[in-house]
Amino acid sequence: MRAARAIHPVVACGIALALSAAPPSSQAASKRGVSDAALAAAARSARVADVDYVRGECGDERSVEAWLDDAVGDTARVTWRGGACLLANPDNPIDSGSDWCGGATIVPNEDPKHPARIEVYFEKPVDGKPGKAYAFRAENHDVDGLDYKRDTRSFEIGYGQRFVDGYAAPEDDCD
Repeated sequence: MRAARAIHPVVACGIALALSAAPPSSQAASKRGVSDAALAAAARSARVADVDYVRGECGDERSVEAWLDDAVGDTARVTWRGGACLLANPDNPIDSGSDWCGGATIVPNEDPKHPARIEVYFEKPVDGKPGKAYAFRAENHDVDGLDYKRDTRSFEIGYGQRFVDGYAAPEDDCD
């Protein structure tokens, strides 16, 4: 049996550095002051009332995750993420987003090539935790094509009309 050869010190140092380096997403997250996982968790638990003005007036205390589950049910696969806002339009201040968002990709069972997305915007992190949730943004392919949305009700209606059997839009904003 042959004896194992020693690894050259320079090669060993390179391997150690490569194994200890944080992945790019972790590096970006640390620069943002909060992890992507924490943003995803905060989006799931954010209150609909805090991110949707009309639903806030109606007293909707559900979490965004519970609201999304009510809206799509078993018609889709949902994957949560955190990071910089993707549903942002820097040319419009109300939709400019930030470095701190959490959200979900919703892949409809009937149309997986046209996923929907929702995001919750957060204020600047405090002590390594996500800041206050303050806005909701979404996009989905509804009956009229791809649409950008700023409230949960519009998302529900657009998604429900396409993918929820027997869907009937609520008669008022507080249903």
